[in-house]
Order: sequence, then C-alpha cells, then structure tokens
Amino acid sequence: MRAINWRGILRLMFVRDWTWKLVSLVIACLLYFSINTQISHRRTLSVPVDVAFDSAGTGVVIESVEPRAVQVTLRGSYSALNQLNPEIMQFDTRPKRKKNNAAQADSETIKLSRFQLRNATSLRVVDIDPTRVLVKYDVPMDLTLGIARPEITGTARGQVSLSYGLTNAVVTGSRRLLATLAPSKAQVLSAPINVEGRTTSFQTRVSLYPPGDQTRLKVAPSDMVVNVHITSEMSSTRIEHVPVLIIAAATDTTPWVCAPSFVDLEVTGAEAEIARIRPGDFSVLADATHLDGDTAGDRIPLTVFARQGITVTAVTMPASVELTRPPSTNPE
Repeated sequence: MRAINWRGILRLMFVRDWTWKLVSLVIACLLYFSINTQISHRRTLSVPVDVAFDSAGTGVVIESVEPRAVQVTLRGSYSALNQLNPEIMQFDTRPKRKKNNAAQADSETIKLSRFQLRNATSLRVVDIDPTRVLVKYDVPMDLTLGIARPEITGTARGQVSLSYGLTNAVVTGSRRLLATLAPSKAQVLSAPINVEGRTTSFQTRVSLYPPGDQTRLKVAPSDMVVNVHITSEMSSTRIEHVPVLIIAAATDTTPWVCAPSFVDLEVTGAEAEIARIRPGDFSVLADATHLDGDTAGDRIPLTVFARQGITVTAVTMPASVELTRPPSTNPE
C-alpha cells in the first residue's frame, strides 16, 4: 500500500500559487462583509450609565455622573432590533476605590466599552458617543469656621449687647464644596434675634447654619445659647402738684383733710419711657380706712399707682401726709 504524502498535499493547497489564493480570500471577505452590511440594520439609542461601587469603609459616595446617558449605535437583524427594550439597557461600570485613603481624588474619568452594555447580547455595538463619563465623588471633609455674630432685629428699650461662649463650629460636607471656603473669611451663620419692645435681659437658643450650600453641609453643634443683655438709659423727671386722694372707710361720714393736699413726684426710668409719660398717668393715694374716727394728726404714707403699661419708678415728695378732721360746729 502506498503512503499518502500529506506534506505534498498541504504544500499544494497553501504554498503553490499562494498569491492568487490570498487575493481570493480577501475578495471573499470583502464580499461577505458587504453582503452582511446590506442585510443588517442599525439603531441608535440613549442608554443610561450606572456607576456604583462598594462605599463601605471609604466614606465616599457618588455625587454625580456626567453625562447620565450616552448614545449607542447597534447593528443587527431587523427583528432583533425591533424586539430590543431600551428601558432595560444600561452601561454597568464598577470603579474601584481604595479604602481609608484620605488623598483619593474628587473625580474620575471612566471609559465605556461594549462589554459593559447589558441586555443587548445579540447585537453588535457600532459606536458609543461619548466614550468616557466623568464621575464626581462626594469625599467627606471637616472644616472649623468662626461663628458670625447674630443679627439683632427689632428695637429694644435700651442698649443691646450679646455674649456667648461658643466661637467656632465644625462644618462637615463634600470636600469639593468646602475647598471653596476660605477659613479666614467664611463664617458659620446664626439665626437673628428679635428684641422688639424688650426691656429686660434674656437668654435664647440660636440655630447655626453653614455658609454656601446649606442642603449639603452640616454644622456641629447645630445651635448655641446666647445671653442678650439690655441696658436701659435711665432718666428722671419731676411731676409737680399732683393731688392726694384719700381712701376712707365706708362708715366714716366725716371727711378727712390732708396736709399737704398736693405733692410732687420724682419719676425715674428708661429715657424713652420717661419721654412718653404724662401727669395724668399717676394717682397718689392715702389710705385712711384703718384710722380711728377720733384720731387726728396721724401721718399716713402715700402710695403711687401708675397707668397700666408704664414701667417706671415714682416716689412722692414728701413721702407721707398728715390727716386731720375738720373742727365740728355746735349750734348755740
């Protein structure tokens, strides 16, 4: 039996006239791709980009992805393209971040590929526009800032001064946001304090707010205690010739006579309050309800009553009056 010369057969198939055979192969490939292009169809869709990673231990979360969707051109049969559901398609990317790395970047550019496209396995990806997306990370950061003096609203009855022990607060948020704040210029904001009509000092709790984007930054502590001191500018005036009113018992039929029957008032209070008072705002009373009807020459201390709403101090001059009975007349 004669042995088959495989070497000669292979040489005859691939080596002899190899140039013509190569040209034939190239022509066949071109014909194949030309026919495949003519019988296949193209479709361009907007596909969302999903970027996620394990944030445990890094303290970093994804802040934004730009753009959120890219244009993808697919090629395939007419039926496969019609059966495609764009709502379930997405680019699935998983960037890797180092844990506990304080120097990690605030952003990263990720390149998209056809291998990241989900739910389009039977189709060929022709084009992705754009091919890269920018992922911005929210890297946490703490910044200590001074607290701005609370704004005073309203008008108090006196001079207003504030005192509080807290001078600095810690602002926590994205490093991208806090990097724009200059510690020497930026301050933590505080809620205003209303002192309208106040005459005495008081204590209040004021909320603290971060500068800039208040929805993405936090302040610790969130409030502080403020002591509001109100110092009134004192003034005084004299009201002259105020009549003394005598209060007698109901059973006392004989009138009393006081000496003197008119007194002066020394009024002391806030300057604004003093400017508003009038002589008719005060009443001076002598209480004779406890005196014996036969008693005469008793000195009774005087009491001053002010109209409601007046917050001043009034002292009579003199401080007491003498009550006497008028002499009785007997007919002869």
